[in-house]
Amino acid sequence: MRVYEKKKMTKRMLLLFLFVFSCTCASAHSHRFILYDHSEIEALSTFRIRGEIDLRTEKDVSAPVIYRTLNHEGGMKVTVLEILDEAGFQNTEGMWLYVLLMAPMWVDDGTWIEKYNKFLIFLPDEIPVFDFEKH
Repeated sequence: MRVYEKKKMTKRMLLLFLFVFSCTCASAHSHRFILYDHSEIEALSTFRIRGEIDLRTEKDVSAPVIYRTLNHEGGMKVTVLEILDEAGFQNTEGMWLYVLLMAPMWVDDGTWIEKYNKFLIFLPDEIPVFDFEKH
């Protein structure tokens, strides 16, 4: 009978541990969400962008595109350093952002870009951002 009670107690402790762990994980990520309205974006906001985004190394909208991101699940993780303009580009509404890359990534030509590089990007209004955090 004692062995049965130990097994029962072990199962209860395991379930309690799993419950506490899942609640902790849920609360740690509850402030992150998908943002469709880019008016919430401000300096020091962080988020991930999925899709193909042109990267300019100069803080000039007429500068040439140096890299283009790959459209992959992880996306490009950035922190906004500055919002340059909330205007259209090539008949697309959006905003120009000067960003700091927060995670390394591959780009379409096979180049590996290390984190902490700064880029000028155009974020179209129709592209949602993921894991958005406002600071």
